[in-house]
Amino acid sequence: MLFLNLHIHSVFSDGTLEPEEIFKRGISEGLELISITDHDTIDAWLNFVPAKTKTLKYITGLEINTNFHDNFHILGYGIDIDNKFLLGKLEEYRSRRTERIRRMVLLLQKENVRIDLADIKPKGKSIGRPHVADALTAKGLFKDRKSAFFAYLAPGRPAYVPSMGPSPREAIEVIKRAGGLAVLAHPGLVRNIVDIAKLKDMGLDGVEAFYPTHSHILVKELIDIARKLNLIITGGTDFHGPGSGRNEFYGYGIKKDFLGRLFERAL
Repeated sequence: MLFLNLHIHSVFSDGTLEPEEIFKRGISEGLELISITDHDTIDAWLNFVPAKTKTLKYITGLEINTNFHDNFHILGYGIDIDNKFLLGKLEEYRSRRTERIRRMVLLLQKENVRIDLADIKPKGKSIGRPHVADALTAKGLFKDRKSAFFAYLAPGRPAYVPSMGPSPREAIEVIKRAGGLAVLAHPGLVRNIVDIAKLKDMGLDGVEAFYPTHSHILVKELIDIARKLNLIITGGTDFHGPGSGRNEFYGYGIKKDFLGRLFERAL
């Protein structure tokens, strides 16, 4: 059994903590394996080299948002952070993110919301809807990200623009070409619109069965599916940090054989 959290975001995407703070928290929580999985960027790994400890191992990671659905994301683990193909693709995806946010700002302005693109200030290069929500909150229009999403940024709301990311197939391919393992993030959020067997045919390596909103019944179902398809099984809390509305930072106890090849790549 391994105590782990493999779904964590830092300030380099839409989290609120620096990578150093995340690792310190991982140690204090008694985690044994950790990964920072920022959206469409690996800048956390390019700017921070974790100090090796006797108790906490880590594996490089990222999360690629696809154009199939806002919640259809592919996690990549054990990636080569120097892979030029990966770096080029991530730059392209971040450019699409910027264009999506530009369109959202225009829609907000049509709703008579006083906001400009310059008001949205992510610390990293990967801009997203949470940063728009932060800007609206900073202006005193909302109390937190969740309220801003509900009013303007969620599907069906006045300033919503669909994801402009790659297809699921491309996201998996990019991760694989960078030497990584491709894992379906929070499958419970897209369970009614995805076929995990078809994703495996595209190269999917695993599923994130352990997730805060997954019921015990769903976790068991996902484990059974993964076993039948010979997929690895992972878990994470999708931690974004204090003030984000996603401040759950704890570990899941997962059998090492569930992790398979992923555990072999841990540093």
